[in-house]
Amino acid sequence: MGLLLSIKFHNPEFLGSLPGWTFGRLRPVHVNGVIFGSFTTTFLGLLYYYVPRLCGVRMYKEEWGWWLLWLWNGFIFIGSISFMMGYNSGLEAAEYEWPLNILRFVVLGLVGVQVVGTIFQRKERRFYVAMWYTVAALIWTLMNLILGGAVLKYAEQVNGVNSAALHGLYIHYVVGLWLTPAGLAIIYYFLPTSTKNPLYSHRLSLLGFWTLAFFYPFVGIHHYMYSPIPHWNQVIAVVTSMALIIPVWAVIVNWFGTVSGRWGPVLGGLDSDSYAAKFLLLGAVYYLLGCFQGSTEALFRLQQLTHFNDFVIAHSHLTVFGAMVNWVIGGLYYVWPRVTERKLWSSRLASWHLWLTIAGFTVMALGLTAQGFIQGSMLEYGANFVDTIKEMKPWWVTRTLAGATMDVGLLLLLIECYQTARQGELFQEEGSSTAGSEDEAIRSVPKRGWLENPPTVALVAGFGFFMLAVLVQGIIPFLSPGTRVTTVEDVVTKKQIHVADYTPLELRGRHVYIREGCWYCHSQYVRPVTGESQRWGPVSQTGEYAYDHPHLFSTRRIGPDLTRVGRKYGDDWHIAHHWKPREIVPDTIMPSFPWLFEPVKGQALPQLNEDGKALVAYIQRLGTSIGDWREGFASTRVTTGLALNPSPETRDELLALGKAVYDRRCIGCHGAKGDGNGPSAVWLDPRPRDFTRGIFKFRSTAGKDSLPTDADLFLTVTHGLWGTAMPSWQEISEHERLAVIQYVKTFSGRWQKEEIGQPIAITPEPPVTAASIENGKTSFHGKAICVMCHGAEGRGDGLLAAGLQDVWGHPVRPANFTLPAGAHGGVKLGHDGEHLLKTIMTGVGGTAMPPFQGQLTAAEVWDVVHYVQSLRVDAHVSELLAAGLSPTEENESRERIWASLSQAAGQGKIEKQVVQAATGSAMVLVEAGKR
Repeated sequence: MGLLLSIKFHNPEFLGSLPGWTFGRLRPVHVNGVIFGSFTTTFLGLLYYYVPRLCGVRMYKEEWGWWLLWLWNGFIFIGSISFMMGYNSGLEAAEYEWPLNILRFVVLGLVGVQVVGTIFQRKERRFYVAMWYTVAALIWTLMNLILGGAVLKYAEQVNGVNSAALHGLYIHYVVGLWLTPAGLAIIYYFLPTSTKNPLYSHRLSLLGFWTLAFFYPFVGIHHYMYSPIPHWNQVIAVVTSMALIIPVWAVIVNWFGTVSGRWGPVLGGLDSDSYAAKFLLLGAVYYLLGCFQGSTEALFRLQQLTHFNDFVIAHSHLTVFGAMVNWVIGGLYYVWPRVTERKLWSSRLASWHLWLTIAGFTVMALGLTAQGFIQGSMLEYGANFVDTIKEMKPWWVTRTLAGATMDVGLLLLLIECYQTARQGELFQEEGSSTAGSEDEAIRSVPKRGWLENPPTVALVAGFGFFMLAVLVQGIIPFLSPGTRVTTVEDVVTKKQIHVADYTPLELRGRHVYIREGCWYCHSQYVRPVTGESQRWGPVSQTGEYAYDHPHLFSTRRIGPDLTRVGRKYGDDWHIAHHWKPREIVPDTIMPSFPWLFEPVKGQALPQLNEDGKALVAYIQRLGTSIGDWREGFASTRVTTGLALNPSPETRDELLALGKAVYDRRCIGCHGAKGDGNGPSAVWLDPRPRDFTRGIFKFRSTAGKDSLPTDADLFLTVTHGLWGTAMPSWQEISEHERLAVIQYVKTFSGRWQKEEIGQPIAITPEPPVTAASIENGKTSFHGKAICVMCHGAEGRGDGLLAAGLQDVWGHPVRPANFTLPAGAHGGVKLGHDGEHLLKTIMTGVGGTAMPPFQGQLTAAEVWDVVHYVQSLRVDAHVSELLAAGLSPTEENESRERIWASLSQAAGQGKIEKQVVQAATGSAMVLVEAGKR
């Protein structure tokens, strides 16, 4: 399954477009399959072997084993099918729905009963280190399954950042309090027995166990550094993560000390015990590397670079496969000949298995680690996110080849086990056939002390430290009012407003988002590091997640962060993106989702079904609760490009770069010929611009449909056009933006035949006054007749609005000036004063909006600008009041909104009456001015 998923990274449509075979539905099959299938199943089998030997009695209720075997495998099989069918709780490593959660809990609980019962009946009074880890692992995991399967899923109060904090604990407990202690139990039993050497140090065993038991329960939150989770909890996670170096070094020294004097027989041996020891030691090496990587990746600086990328995947593979899976394989090599009473069938096959594992996994681990640093550095230095994905593709191919190599090794293991059972020579334990002789190497343990008594291990390490960590890292933060707020700071006014709950449609879309596994690829929190606030938008706030149950912070970014994606694109872009993603973003690795559309009839354009509509509604909601932040995110005051005048020597090079940029980022909408007929164009409204006519909407040059300057085009490319499929391209370099502009100009002959006019003169903005706004309203309704298209209240619903078309015959709607940035039907480049003035003076190219230069004086144009801005200010204030803004803060908020739109207002050149007027009443403004 891991190999299939790996292929999808560089061949996204691999296995077709069936719902059950997408990355989002197969990933939980892989992750849970490795944790609870590959590792846990083998561990439980080995547990039935070593627990009776260490206790000196047969397993308690031994007959339960067969029933538990079938129940456990039924859980794995049915659970995998359920994931492929879309049943997913939205919590990583806790995706199983309740019937399967109960089945898993029952099976592990009954195994725990068998282990405890065997301990109570034991004849061997010494309690060996492998039993410490076994008992603790079962206790920790049963409590953790209650946390992940009940508390996180069904406690509605545990939402938002508290859901993330507790889930951080849960997911790390799966690794650190199940896989790790279970794996340590395996190596502590099978390494001494396979090398036939006594354990090196009992004290190191005690140090390793108790430091692991104390430190590990606190580390989980390091998955969500720089998130809205309280900072002190993050610091505790960092400190305890670094402290884990202590138990790691303790056990590593203990293991290698155990092999001392036996390296020759172990490395040169060809029997099953030698290969058992080789895999155990190989796992120990990977364990050391993986744990060192895991501790250091918790450091704040390293998190900045490596979180969300393949560095984290390298760490998880090093610990889970490199250590844990190799340990149970080592245990299997030791046990299989003994339970089948047959010697290893082929030492050569075992040798191939070993070296294929070493070669394949080492390449994978090193590659993933390097990828993390490469992608992290690219993003830190401002690279476009999709560019970093493109850079990763060759590395992902290498990972697939490495994974295939590992899978061949596992296939050889299966052949080895099958052939050993059928054709291996009879096996007999050297020296004696008794279990006592077999376990002699682990019986030279000093007399036990209170630290290793079963009650101490169970109650203090198993229960006590677990509950202490949950209290400190989960319950105390939950009880803090600051983690349960339902308010956020409005980005523009800096005032507190309430976050609205999801609508039924948005909740359905959230369910679809979880079902399809979108959260495995897209994170939902913006960190204040590595330029994320410039790339995605404002840093995440606690209150934004007040109604998120479960949280969807995620731990991976295979696709861009979606915290602020709402209103970045129009609905039409999202529809096209879900139908055929690579037609609109050629480098994306997102699969298509045809089952989110109604069945296609004939040549008709596919339409979203109810699930698809809900998903788009949910996506468009994301990031909009913190106010109209997008208004000032990408500036409209851009001057780059004015001085660009490439020489003949550099023109060809610039055009070649421009074509490359165009083919990767523009061709999906604008088409290979630049005629606006790209493969995704049929979905889009408004249609992509036809560059062959040389007509562009926004310009600073005078005249109807005049040619724009390079600076005008640079502004549009940088800023994007709100409410359309044209996003901001400020993430790509200025040189690339300038180059693509030169290439776009080659589609039309106008650039060779006509001179580009001089930009119009921008007069200084006069103060914002009540009289100016009223004069602007008069011109809007009278001399400029804007009302005929934009409507009496500027909502784009004038008498002529319904019948307007552009020069290509496509319907075009006048802008609704009251809508927030990015809303469909609103302004395209913002309510910024200078931009509005240029648009009024030069018109909107290719539409019915004429230039008013010469028809209105500069003062009259500024008056109209102020009136249009007042429409948005009033609407914005109304939105804030509806979101719970205190009426006492209305005037101050209005002043700050004005300052964000108007340069004059930002300089304090605004009448007090303007910001003190009643919302939505221009007449009140005038009357106040007269008084």
